[in-house]
Amino acid sequence: MTAADTGDRTRLMRGLFPELAAELDGALAANGGTADDFDAWLDGETARLRATTIGAAAFTEVLDVAQRERFERAFAAASAVAAWLDLALPQPEAFAHAGVAFSGLGAALAADPTLLPVPAPHGLGMAGWRRLFARAAADDGPLSHQDGGSPLVLASEAEREFTSLDRAAAGVPVVRDSGGVDWTLRLVPAGLAPAVLGLSFEHGPHATLPEMLMLQLMRAVAGEPLVDARSFTWLAGTLSDGRLAARHVYDAAEHSVRINCREVGNQGPHLGARPPIG
Repeated sequence: MTAADTGDRTRLMRGLFPELAAELDGALAANGGTADDFDAWLDGETARLRATTIGAAAFTEVLDVAQRERFERAFAAASAVAAWLDLALPQPEAFAHAGVAFSGLGAALAADPTLLPVPAPHGLGMAGWRRLFARAAADDGPLSHQDGGSPLVLASEAEREFTSLDRAAAGVPVVRDSGGVDWTLRLVPAGLAPAVLGLSFEHGPHATLPEMLMLQLMRAVAGEPLVDARSFTWLAGTLSDGRLAARHVYDAAEHSVRINCREVGNQGPHLGARPPIG
């Protein structure tokens, strides 16, 4: 529903109930208000309630109440992060219309308590993500920087080919917002270490860079410890003509999230994958 739609509805209500409208106008005038102010407030409340109802309707496909609550907490945290850049997090209904199956995601959540629903924006660009992490650094939390440094540190290869890492995974349902940002919704294993350890990049699938960055910011907003303090997570997409892949780590001593690169065949006991579901 657009602003014009709600405005038309308000005018219709005034036409149907002129006496009530006149009584409300009189009360507003007596208290220094105007009919336009009231109509604008009413339109806003209508839009807000409609959005809440839309989200609840999409979540009802998730059968378990506990899993619905996990979705709601995740969307609340992601919405708080998105607000730092004045981004509009798509409603759950928009993801459902794009092809996200909430019932299937709910079943996966029930089977694995480490999974986190991550609504992630793809296409923000390096500057957008740096702004988000700079905002996170202003809070007294795991990304706070007293020296003014950036809490998002990128290797030169990741900086040079950032666009390749900033894309949604192929075949994943996408909701494009008015600013051209592509939003996805998948479940990402959010244990302190990757779900699968000791494997090279070839053993995917892998979370995208935006999914991992959003996961960390959501956890920071929720007051939860950041992941990968003692491990590395491979990220989707290759660099340097397929020779390198990016990996994610949280440097607790420096309060920084670091993205560095290694050859795709590299492996070790603390390097692994967080295969997304969705």
